[in-house]
Amino acid sequence: MNLVDTSAPSAVMPDLWITLLKSGIMLCIVLAALFIVLYWIKRILEGQSRFRSQGVIRQIASHHFAPKEKVVLLDVLGQKILIGITAHSINCLGTVEPEADFHFSEPDETKGFFRGLLKASTEKNSAQKD
Repeated sequence: MNLVDTSAPSAVMPDLWITLLKSGIMLCIVLAALFIVLYWIKRILEGQSRFRSQGVIRQIASHHFAPKEKVVLLDVLGQKILIGITAHSINCLGTVEPEADFHFSEPDETKGFFRGLLKASTEKNSAQKD
């Protein structure tokens, strides 16, 4: 009167492979859906960044002093405003005259080996293209 059937242990094995195959296919479907969603999010964010540069407020430069502290130079309707941003506040540090001309000096190329190597490589590639 033993109701447990122990005569066919090999019949369980094909079910295991089928289940494993189904799980693998579902994993591939979920990963494909994830990549499609991430691709569309990237496309949407790129579209928004194109419109940001056409707005009334444009960021000219920024400098980070600490993880949550930075200074940002903004162009608002032709007027240049320097603001300080911290974790708890945003303060106007001053304004810059609109007719002020900015001359940024080139960084010293002797400071970094990689920077000089990169510049030499890009100059060589641009010379080969011409």
